[in-house]
Amino acid sequence: MNKKDGCKVSGDVLGAETHSRIRVVAVRVLRLPFIPHPSALIPSFLLALVLVLPALSSSAFAQRVRPGRGDSQEARSHETTPSVEPEMVERAMTAVCTEREADPQGSIPIDEMQARPSLPLNHPDVVAGTRRAERLLPIARVLTIEALRQIADEYEIAPARVRAATVRIRAVKNIEPDMDLRDNAAVVLNDPHTISFGTIFLAGLRSDEGMVSVLAHELIHIADGKTDSLRPLFRLIGRRAASLTGLSIYGHRPEELTSDLVGAMASRALVTRTPNAESLPRRLARAVEHNCVEEDDTDEDHLSPRNTMRAVFALDPALARDIMTRDGFYPPLEKPRPF
Repeated sequence: MNKKDGCKVSGDVLGAETHSRIRVVAVRVLRLPFIPHPSALIPSFLLALVLVLPALSSSAFAQRVRPGRGDSQEARSHETTPSVEPEMVERAMTAVCTEREADPQGSIPIDEMQARPSLPLNHPDVVAGTRRAERLLPIARVLTIEALRQIADEYEIAPARVRAATVRIRAVKNIEPDMDLRDNAAVVLNDPHTISFGTIFLAGLRSDEGMVSVLAHELIHIADGKTDSLRPLFRLIGRRAASLTGLSIYGHRPEELTSDLVGAMASRALVTRTPNAESLPRRLARAVEHNCVEEDDTDEDHLSPRNTMRAVFALDPALARDIMTRDGFYPPLEKPRPF
């Protein structure tokens, strides 16, 4: 199965990741509150007893609390997140695919793209898709950085990692159509200024919302870079999604899922900032509706398209609810926010 929404490679050949990975471990130190010594407040004949009790308590406490390994402490605040109702996730997925079928700008599902022959670079739909990607790339950079900062803050990722990632995102300037990539998009880390799109993919993403989602996905791959700046974030999001859904999320899948999540967040931000006459659920659905496949295949590096939707909605239940709300509305902004 071909890689769907994108891949990250470090050499000159697209479609395979060859650079080494660095395991990053973060441990949070537990600090206990200071308790004033009570000897000045009690009779002297109890002093010996009072001096013994803290030592006993400390010994017992030390047996219960041990330093975590890896980044388990970093993920602690998310392990208690209430599980998302599976029924809600399934209803949201149905709503997305229903919107896609009725939407003239709905994205073509990935499995349908795969079944089509490659399109020439001068095909009208490819030219239109290339122009759309070029027009939206500056906006996608801004929205991707904002989404990345939001989730990095939520997961307590080191600011230096986020700063390095944002520098890489800002450096991406080019869109390159490629017949050989077909229904994929990809980045090459030796050329971190360019996002390459298969011509079928360019033609199949027929909305601004769908295009921004995929652009943001690829920008996150570039943001990670050769030094794996965002690896701790990928690991935590993958772990959380696995706990919420029961899906097997390992290897390269956490990075792909995080890229999909940021893509959905960036697309949602675009919708919020550019209200129009279309319904909110329809526009929000465009961020993920290319996953509305009949043949839900997968590979080692990716969740299947429908499981990708499940995981994104589990991580962002507010998006799922808004897509299911038929009387959707655009949240008011305090003031216009320029891109």
